[in-house]
Amino acid sequence: MPSGNRPSVRLRRIGSALRKARDATGMTVGTAARRYGRSKSWLSTLENGLHSVELQELADLLDFYGVTDVTLRESLLHLATHSPGGNWGRAYEGRISATALDLASLEEDAALIRNFEPGVMPGLLQLSAYTRSLFETVGSPNAVRNTRALVDFRLARQRVLARPDPPRYQPIIGEAAMRNQVGGPPLMRAQLRKLAEASRLDHVELRVLPATAGAYFCLAGPFHLLSLRPPGRLTVSVVEQFTRSLFVEDEDEVAAHEEIFELLLAASLDRTHSRELIEELASQV
Repeated sequence: MPSGNRPSVRLRRIGSALRKARDATGMTVGTAARRYGRSKSWLSTLENGLHSVELQELADLLDFYGVTDVTLRESLLHLATHSPGGNWGRAYEGRISATALDLASLEEDAALIRNFEPGVMPGLLQLSAYTRSLFETVGSPNAVRNTRALVDFRLARQRVLARPDPPRYQPIIGEAAMRNQVGGPPLMRAQLRKLAEASRLDHVELRVLPATAGAYFCLAGPFHLLSLRPPGRLTVSVVEQFTRSLFVEDEDEVAAHEEIFELLLAASLDRTHSRELIEELASQV
């Protein structure tokens, strides 16, 4: 059945994996559909993420294509057990963009979240007052009108780090983000203390990219890398582009983004020195 919605990143990711598996067999869409016993249009829309697939049918398709990689199979079957957007769509429908709902849904299902933020605090670590100040200062007119819902939504996303089985979280934050004044000194002091507190959590590896590593800031703007559960080969990159977020699912492109993240990580301060810098800056505000 068609989903009736825009293709979610979950459905697109399943579809692209099925397309890659079919390509590996050398079969065209028409040939694969005929041999599998489905219509060409059904298989084409599935590969393009335009409709969902039942769990058993997905398993059958993977068998049909001879996909034996256990980790890949588990990851795809796990994606298929969740409806696009999940509870996020029901709770925030009509108030939050579909792209933001996709991001929150992926965070919820991630085993590892990596995030580079050169100029502002990561959304998963922002105080509500910091988030509100951002939206009220630089948001679009629609964002300003919808500030309360946007702040509530960002705080709800943060619960992923507090659950019993949280993902590993690896944010790299530019030193400038900690020096840029948002909402005034008292707020920045509180925000920096929140960062220092988060950096002590076992599942959070917070790193600071210092100003002395200035040349590295030209490598990338803000982006996320979300490696989905169970830990395996399904990773999505989310690139922030001014007024929109771009989901990157092509494996070669994602691999390139992962290489950039590793370069940024290598140029960053280690965990201990990152926390020391954060605490020093908090004392100076």
